[in-house]
Amino acid sequence: MFLCKNIPISESPHIFVVTELKNMKIVIILMLSFFSFTTTATTLSSSEKQALIDLYYATDGDHWTESWDLTTPVENWKGVTIIDHKVVALQLTNNNLNGELPASIGDLIHVKVINLHNNTIKGEIPASIGDLNHLRSLNLSLNTLEGNIPEEISKIKNLEYLYLYANDFTGVFPEKISKLPNLRRVRMYATHITMDTTHTLAIVY
Repeated sequence: MFLCKNIPISESPHIFVVTELKNMKIVIILMLSFFSFTTTATTLSSSEKQALIDLYYATDGDHWTESWDLTTPVENWKGVTIIDHKVVALQLTNNNLNGELPASIGDLIHVKVINLHNNTIKGEIPASIGDLNHLRSLNLSLNTLEGNIPEEISKIKNLEYLYLYANDFTGVFPEKISKLPNLRRVRMYATHITMDTTHTLAIVY
């Protein structure tokens, strides 16, 4: 008579394989979750991309000299420099930008250079420009900007170059800006800005 030995359920090959498959499934899910997280974390932030899109529509991007195709990756957009998934430069000189700067420009929190020289940008510089802590060079010269120069620019401690000449600014140049620790040069000629004569600023002309 053939005797069949009882196999404990914990030692059953079928149960063992099923258990292993379940464990592998859990590991795969965890790996996919990690991959998804790291991919999201290393792409351009939605707020930075939206700030660029806002600028496009606010300045009549469809009629720029060299326009953006918003259906393509941001890396392909003219004048936008991206390093380590961050917008570090925005340079659209002489590109027929026509309109006002959106407040969301302050969401380009990693940008170091903004050069929008020689366009038809109007209105006032948004106060949110003061949120650009890494900005080193701001060139908005040869536009039709107006109003006062926002004192919030004095919050940009890394600012070295400020070119605002040939605009329709009025009022007094904010003294706090002239005291920025790294400021090297300010160009303000051909505007209606007046300087406080009690404060001499050799770098302004």
